[in-house]
Amino acid sequence: MATQHFLVLTALAASAGASAIFGRKSQAFLESAMQPEIVARTLSRVEDEWKAQAAVFAECSSTVGLPGASIVNCNDAPTSFGKSCSTVVSAIIQGSGGDKDVTKEYMDDVCSQHEISGWHQKQCHTLAIAVRGAMSADKYQNRMSFNTEKLCTGFWSSFLHAEQERTAKENAEREAAEKKAADEVAEKERVHLEDLKKQEERKKVEEAERKKHEVAAEAAEAKAKAAEAAAKVAEKKAEAKVSAEAAKQKMVEAEAAALEHKNAVAKSEAAAAKTPTKSEAKPEPVAAAKPVASAPVADKKVAPAPVADKKVTVAAASKVPVATKAATQVAAKPAAAQTAAVKK
Repeated sequence: MATQHFLVLTALAASAGASAIFGRKSQAFLESAMQPEIVARTLSRVEDEWKAQAAVFAECSSTVGLPGASIVNCNDAPTSFGKSCSTVVSAIIQGSGGDKDVTKEYMDDVCSQHEISGWHQKQCHTLAIAVRGAMSADKYQNRMSFNTEKLCTGFWSSFLHAEQERTAKENAEREAAEKKAADEVAEKERVHLEDLKKQEERKKVEEAERKKHEVAAEAAEAKAKAAEAAAKVAEKKAEAKVSAEAAKQKMVEAEAAALEHKNAVAKSEAAAAKTPTKSEAKPEPVAAAKPVASAPVADKKVAPAPVADKKVTVAAASKVPVATKAATQVAAKPAAAQTAAVKK
């Protein structure tokens, strides 16, 4: 900043010799044979110098009190402007012969040239209006005693004010643009942070959903395993039930077979008990003597047959299991008692 101020103040110091330059430009202005396009081009360059002087003066005024401000005099800028302006205005008046109408027509022609446009054209019209407004109706008086210093002092004030407004506007626009750019950067940063935050939240939600699905999958798997285990248990229970029922059925069948065998043995023993033995058989009465006496002897030999049957019965009974023998013995007691009764 100090270097910039130094350069500005140095330029202001150099403007003290600008009158010679503007004098040469004004001479060219006069020597242009009043050709509008040449005058417009020259006036455009002069206006650039005036603008620079106004900018230097505005900068110089803003640096009053700062280090280095006493190197030059800020009033050098308006003084140089005044000399340059007086030269240009005098050239316009002398070129128009001091006639107001000719001055207006000529300046309108100059300001409408394509060599001058925009800000330069606006300043051209402003200068033309100021010159014509300061001229009197007396052409001779205008040529000989026109007060260019007074006109240029007022024009400097208006020119400086306009330049200050323009500079202030440019500064405001620049600041607004900088602020807008800063706001855009801040907004982009905010949006970026919001995006990051949303992404983080989305990741959290996705992670929670993933864990939720994992827990649900694990629960479903555990449930399926439990159901499978329960099915296996039920299958084993069913198999055990079938085995138990089969064993029970076999037991019933065994009991039924044992009972049937017992009944068969009882019937056999009962039948054996009813058959008389050899000792129990009663001798038949002897018939009257006949010529053939051998027949009774034959009958006596046949009688022992039941005894053989009893031996067969006893042999068969010896093959019956112990439990069956016991049952047979129990069943045989009534038969033995019956036999004893018969003997009596």
